[in-house]
Amino acid sequence: MLNAVSIYGRLRALLWEEPLEEAPLWRVGLIEAGRIVWVVARDLIDGRLNLRAMSLVYTTLLSLVPALAIGFAIFRAFGFDSYLESMLVEFLGPLGEQGKEITQRVMEFVGRVNANVLGTVGFAFLLYTVISMVNKIEEAFNSIWHVTASRSLTRQFTEIIGMGVLGPIVVLTAIGIMASTLSHSFLGGLAEAEPFRFLIAQTSRIVPYAVLIGMFAFIYMMIPNTRVTWSAALVGASVAGVVWGATGWAFATFVVKSAQYVAIYSAFASLVVFMIWLYAAWLILLAGCAISFYFQNRRHLSPAIGLALLTTRQRDRIAIHMLLLVHEAFEKGQTPWTDETVSNRLHLPLEAVNRIEAVLLEAGLLTHSNDRPSRLIPCRPAELVRIADVIEAVRLHTETGGIPDRSLAHEARIDTLFTRLSEAEAAILDGTTIADLLRGNAEGPAEGGAIAAAAPASKP
Repeated sequence: MLNAVSIYGRLRALLWEEPLEEAPLWRVGLIEAGRIVWVVARDLIDGRLNLRAMSLVYTTLLSLVPALAIGFAIFRAFGFDSYLESMLVEFLGPLGEQGKEITQRVMEFVGRVNANVLGTVGFAFLLYTVISMVNKIEEAFNSIWHVTASRSLTRQFTEIIGMGVLGPIVVLTAIGIMASTLSHSFLGGLAEAEPFRFLIAQTSRIVPYAVLIGMFAFIYMMIPNTRVTWSAALVGASVAGVVWGATGWAFATFVVKSAQYVAIYSAFASLVVFMIWLYAAWLILLAGCAISFYFQNRRHLSPAIGLALLTTRQRDRIAIHMLLLVHEAFEKGQTPWTDETVSNRLHLPLEAVNRIEAVLLEAGLLTHSNDRPSRLIPCRPAELVRIADVIEAVRLHTETGGIPDRSLAHEARIDTLFTRLSEAEAAILDGTTIADLLRGNAEGPAEGGAIAAAAPASKP
């Protein structure tokens, strides 16, 4: 007899226990899609995306009027101020009449924002509110991508201008060119013909979704402070765009037409419905970002924690392997490695490589060049990079914030065992350097056992 537990077990075995190496391409695609759905659903159930969405709803309510006020001031200089209001109307379209009422109220607030009345301090506060909203959005996207470092204030400002101003202007200009092209006498005559009329009618239904998916893909590539491939951004944007359209239809059909909200919340009904729609919009946008992240790292997914983590031994090996690649390229005069090429060579997600790389940078074992993209170069000669120092740096960084060893319960026999293990490891690693690995000598100058030699490095 089937129950929830048995169905869960069978689905988990189907998605996660079947090897993909020899499976046909169509089956690999289906299983990888199922795994992505699994981990995104787990994030939703655990509340990781939900909490971020609720936080962004609060931030959006605080910064909506200041952002629109600054946007209108900039767009008015380009002659697109009327389009910004139409975009707000389109965004609130699923709310029906309440959406029109909210748009009218918001536009009244925006119209009252006067720089001469606000003064320098008031305008600075408005600008700070908008920048704070952008910071919150970037933090949410970086959290999904497991990125800890944020952009500098200068980069944030330039990207705000690029994404928030130039992007919509380009889209609106393209729409205007398309409209003027169709209004041309010759093309207008073609549009009256039955085949072209049908084609234009069907295209007009697809274009809004295509523009929406394009905007989502642009957001997914630009906002996270890491490299997002266009394929990953497009997959996440496509799913988010389709879900956005379906949610808008469902919202307009079932939520807005329900009289219960008006009966319960009375005058606050419009605000409550607006907040629910904002929450749904942010949740869809964040879920699409999560899909992009998991699609780009689909080879390293885990059913329990989303993206599989490296063990302590694996981190040690990867750190040594990374240094070996960098030093070998340097000594042979090859093109230095980038983060992306190292990620591909080690078969690891870029985020995992960046975390280990940060440890090596902090320890003074690696540095970045000034090239674009930046490349990894050694800070010390290979003869001075001891394997023991590398492992110590990695473990010290990993164990930061852990429970002090002296506060744990101790047993003399166990302490003796682990002391012997530490001494044996120190004896094996004593004096062994990256230079020894480059020469193919894994044992180094020390006597005794040997550590496993790293795989031969390929060209970056």
